Amino acid sequence: MNRLTASKLIALVIGLICILFAYNYNKSATYKISGSIYGTYWQLVSTEYISDSLIKSIKGELSRIDLIASNYKDNSELSNINKAPINQKILISSDMYSLLSFAESLFKITDGFYDITLGSLVIKNGFGPDYAMIDNTLPVSLKRFKLISNNTVIKNDNFQFDLSSIAKGYAADKIAQLLTESNKKNYLLDIGGEVITNGSKHGVPWLIGIQDPSSIQNQSIFEISSSDFLAIATSGEYRNQKINNNGEIISHTFVPQTKLSIPDKSYSVTVASEESSMIADAWATALNVLGPEKGIRIANDHKVAVMYIMQKDNNVIKSKSWNYSD
Repeated sequence: MNRLTASKLIALVIGLICILFAYNYNKSATYKISGSIYGTYWQLVSTEYISDSLIKSIKGELSRIDLIASNYKDNSELSNINKAPINQKILISSDMYSLLSFAESLFKITDGFYDITLGSLVIKNGFGPDYAMIDNTLPVSLKRFKLISNNTVIKNDNFQFDLSSIAKGYAADKIAQLLTESNKKNYLLDIGGEVITNGSKHGVPWLIGIQDPSSIQNQSIFEISSSDFLAIATSGEYRNQKINNNGEIISHTFVPQTKLSIPDKSYSVTVASEESSMIADAWATALNVLGPEKGIRIANDHKVAVMYIMQKDNNVIKSKSWNYSD
C-alpha cells in the first residue's frame, strides 16, 4: 500500500467516525429555548432541532397573545375592552372570542364559581396593575356580558375582565399548534407552570413534577409521566399571598359568591387534559375555588381529571378520571 492510498484510507475512517459520532450526538441531543412573558418565565425543551425561524415564530406568537389578553398592557385588546362603555357593541378578535366563550361555558358549568369578571376585585386587593383600575364596580347580575356571533361582545355591567386564569393555557395551546405545524413531535413546553408534553424524550416519557404545597423550596411530591399529548395545570393559594389593611392573609383568587379571597389555602389543585392547556388552566382555577368536596363532585360529573393535594398531611384526593400518577 503506497503512502497516498494509506492517507485516503485514514481520511475515510476518520470521516466515518465523525459521521457516526454526529449521528449518535443528534440521537441524544436536547434543544432548549426560554424567555420571559406575561410576568413569568417560559421554556421549551425538544429532542428535535428548533430553527431560528421557528424560535422567532414562537416568540412572536407569545407576544401576540400578550397584546390580546394582558391586563398589564394599557394598549392590549383586553384593556381596551375593559375601558369600553357598557351596552355597546365591541368588536373582538377570534382569539378573544375563544377565551370569553370557553370562560362563559365554564361559568355556567360551575354555577358561577369560575368568573373572569372580577378584575376590579383582584386589582383592588393589590394583585393587578394599578393603572387598570377604572372603578371598583363588580357585575350585579348573572348576565354580565353577551357574545354576538364570533366577533362581538357587549358588557351589560361596568366590570373588569381578568383572563389570568386562562390566558397562559391558551398561549401554550397556540405554541403547541405551531410546533405541530412544524412537524415537531417530541417536546415539553412550560409557560409559567402551564405545561404541555408531547411524544417522548429520546424514547423515555417526559416527567412533570407536581409541587408539594407544604414545601417552601419548590420540592416535587408527585411525578407525572407522559408519552402522548398532555396538558397539566396547577392552582393553589400557598404562594401568591399578602396581608391586607385588616391584617388578614389574602390570596389572588376570589370566590365570586362572597367576593372574598379563598378561605382555605391548604391545598393545591392539579388538572390534566389530553385536549387543551386552556381547558386545564381554567378548570384548575375553577376547582380551586370550589374546594375539594364540591370540586371532586363536579369533576366527576364532567369527567375532569383532577388531583387535590392537602398541605397538612399531603393527603391526595383524585377524581375518577385521574390516572396519571400512583
